[in-house]
Amino acid sequence: MYDADDKTTTLIVKLNRLTSLGEINWRVEPPPRTIVRRIDDHIPVFLRTLYKDRQLGLFQQRYQTYDDERDRFYWSERVVLAILDSNDEVLLEIANNSSALNDLFDTVRRKVADVDSIIDDLISDADEDSDHPLSHP
Repeated sequence: MYDADDKTTTLIVKLNRLTSLGEINWRVEPPPRTIVRRIDDHIPVFLRTLYKDRQLGLFQQRYQTYDDERDRFYWSERVVLAILDSNDEVLLEIANNSSALNDLFDTVRRKVADVDSIIDDLISDADEDSDHPLSHP
């Protein structure tokens, strides 16, 4: 029997695998008002996908934390996976600072930015340039 942490980790790992395989596609969007209106934090990137008829949001949340020993605020950040209803209300929020969640966020950003294609293009250009006589000083 799974406990809640095991189930969320299993979900995150599965989403990461399916994203890596290109079976789930994410898109960058402005964060929904339902998320932004409830916090004074900064969300630099919000990603959304539909998986098994469920809206999923994945975002980086930057927030201020107070350090009473030094009497000052400082910025922290966390990655959040949210399951949203049809009105963009959060049904479930997963923000456990796990390596699995951070890996998912990195995989999704890499896929959305099409980093692998950019690197492949640069490598192929570099291979072609190495054949050019002016490419070597």
